[in-house]
Amino acid sequence: MEAFDHSGRVTEYLVSAIPPNIWHAEPPVGKGRSIAAIVAHLQSVRRMFAKMGRAQPVPPGFDRTDGTPKEALQALRQSREALAELFGGSLARGEARVKGMARRSVNMMVYLIQHDAHHRGQICSLSRALGHPLTRDDVMRIWGWKKLPED
Repeated sequence: MEAFDHSGRVTEYLVSAIPPNIWHAEPPVGKGRSIAAIVAHLQSVRRMFAKMGRAQPVPPGFDRTDGTPKEALQALRQSREALAELFGGSLARGEARVKGMARRSVNMMVYLIQHDAHHRGQICSLSRALGHPLTRDDVMRIWGWKKLPED
């Protein structure tokens, strides 16, 4: 549970480190998603799993065309918390899986950790390609060598 929560917080931190002026910028090669669209995809997958597990309330969606970084952070936080509640509840009850989800809770959490990490890499690369490489401190926090700011 700690690793799942940390992974979600790292994604939130990365979103907070992206300059707003590149949030909706198209990739320089002309193909691919904007950073906002990548984050919308992350939220969509999380939301789908939360719906499968019957989270209440269902975390909000995020609009890739009009959504702001602040709205993205709020949506990501809500989905992280909703999923942590579902997975944590199943584990606390000694149940292998959240009812309605296709795989065991641990496998679902690992999938989501890997999914976030993959797309964090895309966001870092795109930010650099758009002329805004992350600072050394940001990279150290993403990789876990420096502490994330507290909520």
